[in-house]
Amino acid sequence: MLVEGHPDGYIDWFLHSHSWEILPLRPMPNTDDSRVKAYRKQAREGTLPPVLLWWISGLDCHLILDGHARLAAAIAESVEPPLLQLHRTVQRDDLAARINEATGFYEGELARFVELRTVHGPLVPDGAATAGPQLVRLLHDLNTAEQPTWAWPLPGGEDQWRRIARDVTVGHDWPHI
Repeated sequence: MLVEGHPDGYIDWFLHSHSWEILPLRPMPNTDDSRVKAYRKQAREGTLPPVLLWWISGLDCHLILDGHARLAAAIAESVEPPLLQLHRTVQRDDLAARINEATGFYEGELARFVELRTVHGPLVPDGAATAGPQLVRLLHDLNTAEQPTWAWPLPGGEDQWRRIARDVTVGHDWPHI
């Protein structure tokens, strides 16, 4: 699940869609790296600190923010590494509006069941057993569901991006763009 080939690892939206790959932000250390050696013992003992990942929806993958050596140690020991995932959630200013939408849905469902009870009698439930769990899911998702990550156009467009990328890669043995 680790995207290989730093710095030119390849992520494809068509072949790798929803495959939850992990993209290192720098080259992964080798198994003979001193940090990896130190973490291998912790990996075997089950005390390895978590690898910090950030979900980027536009890349459809995770970026390793912290823990390259820990992940390399877990891979070397063939153990599942502990992971801590960051992802974007609903913005605070959107939260109030979405809570109002969720409670409006709940109130609308209860009103619909009142109408059904009026027409069909007391055998129709009051709707709380159906609408209540839906309200709970909606409110829960507002605090926990992943939202798409944001991106803004770079002033200067593609030409500016190429200038920045060229400046950063000058002097490195990386493919030039």
